[in-house]
Amino acid sequence: MLILQNLSYIHPNKDVLFDKLNVTINRQHKIALIGNNGIGKSTLLKIMAGALVPATGVVKTEHPPYYIPQLFGQFNDYTVAQALRIEDKLNALKAIENGEVSEANLNALDDDWTIEERCQEALTHWKLEGLDLTQSMGNLSGGQKTKVFLAGIAIHQPEIILMDEPSNHLDTQGRRILYDFIQSTNSTLVVVSHDRKLLNLLDTVYELSKRGITVYGGNYDFYAEQKRIESAALDQDIQSKEKALRKAKEVARETLERQQKLDARGRKKQEKAGVPTIMMKTMKNNAEKVPPASKTSMLKKRGASPRN
Repeated sequence: MLILQNLSYIHPNKDVLFDKLNVTINRQHKIALIGNNGIGKSTLLKIMAGALVPATGVVKTEHPPYYIPQLFGQFNDYTVAQALRIEDKLNALKAIENGEVSEANLNALDDDWTIEERCQEALTHWKLEGLDLTQSMGNLSGGQKTKVFLAGIAIHQPEIILMDEPSNHLDTQGRRILYDFIQSTNSTLVVVSHDRKLLNLLDTVYELSKRGITVYGGNYDFYAEQKRIESAALDQDIQSKEKALRKAKEVARETLERQQKLDARGRKKQEKAGVPTIMMKTMKNNAEKVPPASKTSMLKKRGASPRN
């Protein structure tokens, strides 16, 4: 089992790559870790492997993972044995065979008496027959370097295997061997890859995004179909909201037009009456302000008698 708790990673420039990831990968599960380029898949794999320290959180596992990186330039100055981390065992075995049966040599060998045979069998399985374990990694092709690390699986026999783009440099034969291994192994796998055929051999997809990790219980084709359905549902929702917005705008426009028509009718009525409403109000107010004596004088001028 591999458990990630509250895992965060921050770039040296202070940009947060991912934050507070909580993931549990059960024994013998085969996981495809996918996501957009630059989202942090390789970084997360390195943290799982213990090759990189997170900003926060912990990685818990009962067995140390075996990690196959995407790039191998850092191993160019190593021998094949050093890159596979078996040089001390091989040296201890040779020393013991030469009569140096010391406690230090026995501890270094750790009862792994078949280490040499396992190495040759593993290298032969990956079509690296005759490869000398003391040979420099810098003299190997990209495909050969990948096969060396893939051969290390049979040598170390790990419970958990982490692979970053393992099929990138392999030829057709190498890919076929890799696919067969993925189908047959009982080890726990976490694989980052763009190889769709490989991804379809894995039984669960973990999608890493800015929102965290979303789990899809199926291979890559199942994941792609689920994403298509989600996208279609989102498009439908957007279309529904756009339709509702257009309707609301239409209702608002019709309401405005009705109000404008009512206002226009009101103005026409006032014009037909001869005096605009505001003028009528002004005349009324002025009349109310005229003193009684002035009113009587005005009435006399008009030939009318004031009321008693």
